[in-house]
Amino acid sequence: MKHFLLIPSSIANMASRNRDRNFKIALLALVFITALYTKEYKGEHELIIHNHIGGILYVLFGSLLFSVIFPYLKPYKPVVLALGITCLLEFIQYFRIPFMLELTKIKVFAYLFGNYFNWYDFMFYVFGALLGFIVLFLLNHHETVEE
Repeated sequence: MKHFLLIPSSIANMASRNRDRNFKIALLALVFITALYTKEYKGEHELIIHNHIGGILYVLFGSLLFSVIFPYLKPYKPVVLALGITCLLEFIQYFRIPFMLELTKIKVFAYLFGNYFNWYDFMFYVFGALLGFIVLFLLNHHETVEE
């Protein structure tokens, strides 16, 4: 990255990292709002959007979140972590744990944890993981090109 003579390179690098982190946080917020919107969407293809598209966005959200929390991980590690947690939550739905059933009576928790187990959801989680890896790879590639 080219720097002005008056700005030390360490400060310029820190500003660049903060800009990239802020971009991830903004993208994280956009993905989260969109994922929540899928639960309220009314219109064409409503069932698939309600029941499955959120899964793609939740894994993408988790991937971005873990990349912000753990910024020095390689791009695949936050994705694997997000996919693993999402799949674990899906399996928890299968066992119908009374505590989780009570918790998901609250709308916010029902959106976050889901209400019922569906094998078909795993396909969407994997798609979300692939999308998350591509996004993180591109963001990390952008960071290394600028440095």
